[in-house]
Amino acid sequence: MAHLTRRTVLGAIGAAGVTAAAPATAWSAGTPMLRAAADASPTLVRGATFPEGIMAGVPRTDGATLWTRVPRGVFDGDAELAVVVSKQRDLTRPEIVQTVIAEKRWDGCVHFPATGLAAGAEYFYQFRGQDTVSPLGRFQTLRPADSNQPVRIGFFTCQGFTEGYYATHRHLAAEDLDLVVCLGDYVYEATVPGVRGIDLNLYPQILPTMRAKYTLYRSDPDLRAMHAQHAFLPLWDDHEFRNNYSLDNWTLPELFFKEKRSAAWHAWFERMPVPRYSGDMTRTYRSLKLGRTVELFAIDNRQYKDDQPCDDGGSIICEAADAPGRSMLGQAQKAWLADGLRSSGARWKVLANPNMMMGMVTGAAGERAFMDTWDGYGAERTELLSLAAERVSDLVVVTGDDHDTFSGELWDTGFAPGSPGNPGGTRRAGVEFVVPSVSSTNTGDTKGATGAKADEQKRLQYNPHLKLVDMRQHGYGVLEVTQDDAKLAYRAVDKLHANAGVSTSYQVRTARGSSTVEVI
Repeated sequence: MAHLTRRTVLGAIGAAGVTAAAPATAWSAGTPMLRAAADASPTLVRGATFPEGIMAGVPRTDGATLWTRVPRGVFDGDAELAVVVSKQRDLTRPEIVQTVIAEKRWDGCVHFPATGLAAGAEYFYQFRGQDTVSPLGRFQTLRPADSNQPVRIGFFTCQGFTEGYYATHRHLAAEDLDLVVCLGDYVYEATVPGVRGIDLNLYPQILPTMRAKYTLYRSDPDLRAMHAQHAFLPLWDDHEFRNNYSLDNWTLPELFFKEKRSAAWHAWFERMPVPRYSGDMTRTYRSLKLGRTVELFAIDNRQYKDDQPCDDGGSIICEAADAPGRSMLGQAQKAWLADGLRSSGARWKVLANPNMMMGMVTGAAGERAFMDTWDGYGAERTELLSLAAERVSDLVVVTGDDHDTFSGELWDTGFAPGSPGNPGGTRRAGVEFVVPSVSSTNTGDTKGATGAKADEQKRLQYNPHLKLVDMRQHGYGVLEVTQDDAKLAYRAVDKLHANAGVSTSYQVRTARGSSTVEVI
């Protein structure tokens, strides 16, 4: 991979990324303000602050969606800002200088579609009012279609704010990456008391309280610094609204369920740097092509899924889990994914997946761990993995949600031959890497190290497709993909210390054409 200049500017961007707003006069003489044309408009808002930072989302070969938010209070209605985009860190010779509107109806958020940029290039950007400017951000556009260069993607999931600090994001910001993917549970509707106290905003009921979740989470400087440094692709899962909700139901009675769900979606789209599909305003599934090396498929396992079988039980035997016709993805998304996997011209197909796909057996009789994962949707899983086994080469599934660390091999039924009480597969379909939570409670947090190690041994005993398990660490994953192999490095970060360091706890690898996992 050709190293860009990102490492040389990281320190400057990190410092800018943790600053809520910088007065124009505070910038050094060597950093031109470029106050000309739209950037010098007398109608730009005065007194703007940027407490939630900036983001560049859903990168393309020709640009990205640039995001910021100006809190209402310094203005009555909409607010006008300027946005500057340049290949230069000091923003000289800008590619884009344009005015944008922070709309009142979107709570002061801006979603600016930066276009016309070069593929595989590094860009810097900033939002500006009359007398204040946002932190400086950077992102990289997707690699050109004919690129055979290696690709590096960071993955994180499950970051309960009160349960731990976000040193993970400080270390993600320092990684050399093409983009960062959130596999879901960016915010939590509930709260677990932890090192950062307790969030009293429990189960948000209306749009303002749902918005407040994102404001709280982005009060963290390390999270803002990560967003300032890398292009970002978010998936949603369940905690952005309610734990384990499905298409039409939550596990507990919920008055005005659909209305509250709609407010949760509104807040997510408002606070995330994502473009919307004009014909399907809540669609989030999409694919990104990173040259010839990787096509990344990001799926939605939540808003189309049928209700979980057997009352959403855990560690149970549930015949209904494999009933034909039950869907995790919904028909339209499943057809899109199947067509995309079959037709992809990329060497590697990487599936960003919110819930575990491989089977997870917890007992000698074949009890499955959770009905909310693909274990509760066995027929559809078999359909997709059979397609992968027959017609899709080099599939890597990267998964969130579980809070623990797993790496394993995908068979066409979800289970390897010899799995107790479950139908063993006959064909390999790919591999799966499950990244741990940033801070949300894992097995080790509840059972301690001894209890977690005992559970790890049981998982290895009952799941022959499982090659690595760690139920004690927190952190994130970095996937590096070349023409010949795909490696995931698990980075371990102590969630209990704001200044925690980082270590590489495990590395796993799958070679081209193998659909096997090697712990290296």
